[in-house]
Amino acid sequence: MDLRERVTQLLENKGGNYILPFFWQHGEEEAVLREYMKAIKESNIDEVCVESRPHPDFAGPGWWRDMDIILDEAVKRNMRVWILDDQHFPTGYAAGAVVNADAMYCHQYLDYNTLGSWGPRKEMEIDVAAYARPQPAPPWMPPEPEGIRKFNDDRLFRVLASRILEGGAEGETVDLTEDIKGSRLIWDVPEGYWKIYIIYLTRDAKGRNDYINFLDRDSCRLLIDAVYEPHYRRYGKYFGNVIAGFFSDEPPIGNTPGYTAGDLIGKPDMPLSWSKEMEKAFTREYGDDGWRSHLNCLWSQDADTHLTARMRIAYMNAVSRLVSECFSNQLGEWCQEHGTEYIGHMLEDCDSNANLGPSMGHFFRGLSGQHMAGIDNIGGQVVPGAQDAPRRQPQMCQDDAGFYHYMLGRMGASAAAVDPKKKGRCMCENFGAYGWRLGVRTEKYLMDHFLARGVNRFVPHAFSPKAFPDPDCPPHFYAHGENPQYRAFGALMAYTNRICHLIDGGTDCAKVALLYHGESQWAGEYESNIHACRYLTENQINFLLIPSDVFAEPDLYNASFDEKEKILRVNGTELRALVISGSRFITRAAAEFAIKAQGQGFPVIFTGRLPEGISDAAPDMSRDMTEKLSGCTVVPVKELAGQFAQFPLRTAKTEPKARYLTVYHYENGGDIYLILNEDAGNEFSQWVTLPVKGSLAAYDGWDNRLLPVKTREIEEGTKVYVKLAPLEMLVLTVSGGMDVLGGRNEGREAAGGRAEDVKKPGGDSPEAVEELVQATELTDFTVSRCEAKSYPEFFGEEKAELTEGMARLHPEFSGFYRYETKIYTDNLKSAVLRIEDAYESAEVFVNGKSVGMRTAQPYYYELGNLDGEVTLAIEVATTLERKAAAMGADVAGMGVPAPLSPAGIVGKVLLLSAQTVRI
Repeated sequence: MDLRERVTQLLENKGGNYILPFFWQHGEEEAVLREYMKAIKESNIDEVCVESRPHPDFAGPGWWRDMDIILDEAVKRNMRVWILDDQHFPTGYAAGAVVNADAMYCHQYLDYNTLGSWGPRKEMEIDVAAYARPQPAPPWMPPEPEGIRKFNDDRLFRVLASRILEGGAEGETVDLTEDIKGSRLIWDVPEGYWKIYIIYLTRDAKGRNDYINFLDRDSCRLLIDAVYEPHYRRYGKYFGNVIAGFFSDEPPIGNTPGYTAGDLIGKPDMPLSWSKEMEKAFTREYGDDGWRSHLNCLWSQDADTHLTARMRIAYMNAVSRLVSECFSNQLGEWCQEHGTEYIGHMLEDCDSNANLGPSMGHFFRGLSGQHMAGIDNIGGQVVPGAQDAPRRQPQMCQDDAGFYHYMLGRMGASAAAVDPKKKGRCMCENFGAYGWRLGVRTEKYLMDHFLARGVNRFVPHAFSPKAFPDPDCPPHFYAHGENPQYRAFGALMAYTNRICHLIDGGTDCAKVALLYHGESQWAGEYESNIHACRYLTENQINFLLIPSDVFAEPDLYNASFDEKEKILRVNGTELRALVISGSRFITRAAAEFAIKAQGQGFPVIFTGRLPEGISDAAPDMSRDMTEKLSGCTVVPVKELAGQFAQFPLRTAKTEPKARYLTVYHYENGGDIYLILNEDAGNEFSQWVTLPVKGSLAAYDGWDNRLLPVKTREIEEGTKVYVKLAPLEMLVLTVSGGMDVLGGRNEGREAAGGRAEDVKKPGGDSPEAVEELVQATELTDFTVSRCEAKSYPEFFGEEKAELTEGMARLHPEFSGFYRYETKIYTDNLKSAVLRIEDAYESAEVFVNGKSVGMRTAQPYYYELGNLDGEVTLAIEVATTLERKAAAMGADVAGMGVPAPLSPAGIVGKVLLLSAQTVRI
């Protein structure tokens, strides 16, 4: 399908659905479930993800009763249903199947105890059996809770002794395992101070012991048997039609409990995940059995930094590949065999996606079996204007560098682009736990933020049928009819579906590859990809994050290198440069490609430093390859964008530099550009140069129409005049619509052509293409109000003070404010209303007829031709934060506490025209 056909589909309201919100289940009565399915459908959403939150009878009669009702409604309403795949979040509990399962299915850990001894001393004796198990808490500590399952299969794995050197690093390591007689080790301690590791296997470490072992295929099968198979047995006829598939939510490797911070390999006090497959996998990754004598490197730093790196990457490769094979791929294959798809996401928070504990060890491998890439944005992670704000809440989350704003969205979209299984689809779970203060104004920006990074599926979080105000991670979009923004939310969903329809089924047009930093992070000192993501984004340079597996296993990614054309092709995307964030070590596969590519003139750029070694290579090979990398370019990360100053590596050019302008380029039978002003306080108004030529049009996804744009063709492409309000996004189509859809183009000129600006030829400065028309300020409004459930029964008419908002008068009120006035016109042509600001959605009525709703700036309404007396009304819907706060609810969610927002109109109301209006 070319872009013309796709745009035509949209204009004829034939676009698809790309939204599947969480619908939480707690065992509500039938009428409530049916009401909520209706509310979701009427929000312009055709799919839903059913989640036990938790349901009191998951996979039991009560659950089947509720699923029968939901599926009945789905059939009636032509909707599809996804199922979150466990009794409760996060995925892996297997509906309790592990709690009493045979020990072979339960978590296993590699753990250790240490002893210290100085030498030289002879005949030092250790009762190894006493230390080859978890140690009891000292008597002054509280006893463990009763009822915790205990296992009896602890097993000694290795005994190692390491000499402690100056500075605390470990030097010579001696493997003492073969010297053990029975349970006793007698050792003549050499000179120096020695740390003795008693390394053992156990199931009694303090991890998620009631969860499946993600490194064990048989254990992971418990989840399928407990959740997937029962649903198939009962609803097999719906699989592949009404039932779309299953959703895994943040499955954790689980070697630590809960959501702990910093569970990166090398943490000294962290038990490590293990399984019966691990010994063979470790040997495969390390190259031989030598790893057994260096296991201490998994927790401590050896003086030989290359040995430490080699051990850690071998362990993490073994773990992350087993997670991929045993868990993700197994579930994905089951779904595919049963006519459905498998989706979800892992914990990415604070750049933890290469960690153990609550995450999955490797972003790309952890999602390998899923049919879409997935991420989530919750709890105030992406915040308007907070690109440079340090994140210190919650405590586990420390983000000073901009992970959420600059890396999260692109990481997800990159996985969708490079993995053929995902077909270019990336899902983002959005809005959850932002609190009752979150409304459609910010939600519109959060959608645009991720759309402008290539995300094209969304899971709004959430529809909860519990009584308002349900404290579970609001906002809740319907809230039993309490939410004044319910209709505005529906308009936002329609808009989002339209933009997703444009950027689905095509190709990401990034030209720069950025090597995923996971393996370098495991190996030692590294620079996070966050910094490169920031400076590329701020300079309008599209990029794809790619894993080293693209080079190690190119067939999985349809990857090849065209030496003649100097192009790295990855699943259809043609990349013309590779950026590697500076680190002490990189992988052999990445190094081999870098050496070959830079020798062929393909740009390979390291930020900050060259590597000192190859983490998964033997020492001699590591030294040889490191020397060959010396010819690659090295630049400070802040100067990275200077390497891509020209097309085609650059996505767009601005003059002057526009740090807060994000530009995304997508090819879908024609070129599409999403241009987002991420400056929360300032308008963007200047020319933008794009490296394309052809017929350009703006697609207005809110009003579903095409609009003309002001352009100038130049030698290197086309200059487009772009004018955007704070946080506003422009969508441009190239050779995709204007020339064949002529009659469908209506209304204002886009990208700087709001009705207060009359276009005329001029120079390159914005001032040369603008002329202000007549503006009449409207001030004589009365205002009344009503709550959402009482709409449209307004009451309490009073005089409106537009510049102060209504919260000063009604600080605990949430609902609708209706502003009304009369104006007198004399054959007024193409009149426009402009509201300076409002909180939040604002719908305008002329003589009782709606002329449109807006949820964010610019609040701009085309009124058409007016003549005689006109009754003008503006209905503004607030968030629920003030009502919730008055009821004692937490309005901030998981985000940083903030002041309450204004309510109603806050600023001037202008009537724009070429004539004077009497008021």
